[in-house]
Amino acid sequence: MEATKNTDQFLAEIAELKAQLFEATNIIEAIKEGSVDALVLTKEGKANIYSIESADYTYRILIEKFGEGALSISEDGLILYCNEYFSKLTGIPATKIIGTYFMSYVESVNEFQNLRSALLKGPSKGEIVLNIAGKKLHVYASLTDLNPMLSAIGIVITDLTDKRKQEEALALYQRKLEIKVNELNQTNSSLEQFIHVISHDIKEPLRKIIAYSGHLNETKAELFKKEEINNLNVISNSALRLNSLVDDLVKYSFSTIKIDAVNVDLNEIIKDVLEDLELVIKESDAVILYSDLPIIVASRVQMRQLFSNLLNNAIKYRKKNEPIQINIHASIIDSFDVHFPDKKFFKISIHDNGIGMEKTHLGKIFTIFQRLHMQNEYSGNGIGLAICKKIMENHLGKIEVDSAPNAGSVFFLYFPVKK
Repeated sequence: MEATKNTDQFLAEIAELKAQLFEATNIIEAIKEGSVDALVLTKEGKANIYSIESADYTYRILIEKFGEGALSISEDGLILYCNEYFSKLTGIPATKIIGTYFMSYVESVNEFQNLRSALLKGPSKGEIVLNIAGKKLHVYASLTDLNPMLSAIGIVITDLTDKRKQEEALALYQRKLEIKVNELNQTNSSLEQFIHVISHDIKEPLRKIIAYSGHLNETKAELFKKEEINNLNVISNSALRLNSLVDDLVKYSFSTIKIDAVNVDLNEIIKDVLEDLELVIKESDAVILYSDLPIIVASRVQMRQLFSNLLNNAIKYRKKNEPIQINIHASIIDSFDVHFPDKKFFKISIHDNGIGMEKTHLGKIFTIFQRLHMQNEYSGNGIGLAICKKIMENHLGKIEVDSAPNAGSVFFLYFPVKK
């Protein structure tokens, strides 16, 4: 009876062993055929088989040729698989990477452990640092839990070396730019102080020259010969011109300074300018017409200076025997700036019926000290329109002109429409 029991037990064990042998044989055949990726690791005398079934051969090729590092690790961190890219990234053959532990390549242990812990809530991503034979490598790791299909973790590694170099280069460039901006601000501040000092120091003796030469001319004229009186007038006129030049240079220098912008109604600006020019307008019988000008975001002070210069310019260069007429109107245009095709601009046109100018001269008039006429023909230092150009640049706009001899001139001002 006892012998029969032992015989049945042996037969059952033999049947179980045959079943295990059949399963192992199937796995081995699948590995040979390439339908199963497997790692056989001998540890403490035991052979452990880790296998990942491949549902699609093309998918396996895709992962292998992936432009990112791809790995799969067991729950305890054993590397079951790594693709060609990760092998090249580390400089270690894949055969030597598989079967090692991923943590042996990790420098920033805490960061990686945080990513592992975050897997409880779903896929996790973040930057970590690898240490490959003493060389630190900044990478971006994306972790995905492959359970319940497989008891493993998938990792995608992105090399951040080039990104880091670009960030460092950008940071260095920004730092250099900040230094240059600070130097420029200091230079501008010093220049402003210099302008104040030099304008005061020059204008003070000029005022004395003008005052004393005028006093001599008025009270002591009988003591001078005619030629000496003429010389005295030359001194006085030259001092007046130099005084005017200093004033214009100060205006030009301050036109480069950007002032906090506010909403400015150009109708009010023109009204204020016309009040300032009341005497000049009456003397020249000028007619200035305007209506429905827009509200723009600008510096009120610089807008007043801009339109004062342009209207003064139009009145100055009028025809001798014809009343000057100036028309100002506005419109909105699209696609003025090729760099911003969707941006709208206010277009302000200032049209006069003055003497006009040759087409060949239009490119010169916005250059500082550029004059098209002799000093004895028209007064001025050739700075007014240069100031206008600077003001328009301050407001990210542009000034243009169209003109012809005896046909008047049209100045166009383009201001970006603020949304």
